[in-house]
Amino acid sequence: MTTQSNPEYLLEISRAEMVLAVKTVARAIGNRRGGARLRFEDARLAIEVEGTVAEAPANGSWPLPIYVRGTWVRRLAKRMPAGDPIHLRVEAGRLHANRYSESCAWVPIEPPVPTEPSRQRFQTSTVIDEHISIAEAARILKPLLVKQSDLEAVVADARARGTPSWSEEEKKMIAIIAKAWALLAPLGVEPADIRRLVNNAVRNAWK
Repeated sequence: MTTQSNPEYLLEISRAEMVLAVKTVARAIGNRRGGARLRFEDARLAIEVEGTVAEAPANGSWPLPIYVRGTWVRRLAKRMPAGDPIHLRVEAGRLHANRYSESCAWVPIEPPVPTEPSRQRFQTSTVIDEHISIAEAARILKPLLVKQSDLEAVVADARARGTPSWSEEEKKMIAIIAKAWALLAPLGVEPADIRRLVNNAVRNAWK
């Protein structure tokens, strides 16, 4: 009986390239308890940890970043499973490299810290939604040569500026304003101009 893998997460990588990538990242991780991020862009698998990025040419599909503990990287660096090429896949919450696997996640894996359960669930959900939004935006902007990594940097910069001017509850209004802006943009109108009109209209409606 053949085990079915998730068809969206399946990459094929040269064994030599994979060995070089995981050894590079393993040196950066050392004995720390954190994890690494695996993302796929421009036909290359990128394994990232704390500023260190190792890339390897790859073929397949990997729509969103996957996070795995440092033990997965360290063990592969010491002994890569038999087979060439190496097949990476996500199946039942585990990241496989041929026959070797460990649990993985769609959110960053950090050392455990005391956290109130309800707040932890909220933060996890927020991170998952953020990754999905960035990936979808990258898909939309791909014809304009915008990369997912570029969008991730923009989001990080926006977060550093403080509280966003738009909230999750305003998605319907955002969609309406986006449609209007698509018509008015060639006339020099910006989304902030339309937002200001909407805010004024709402305030006046309650007078």
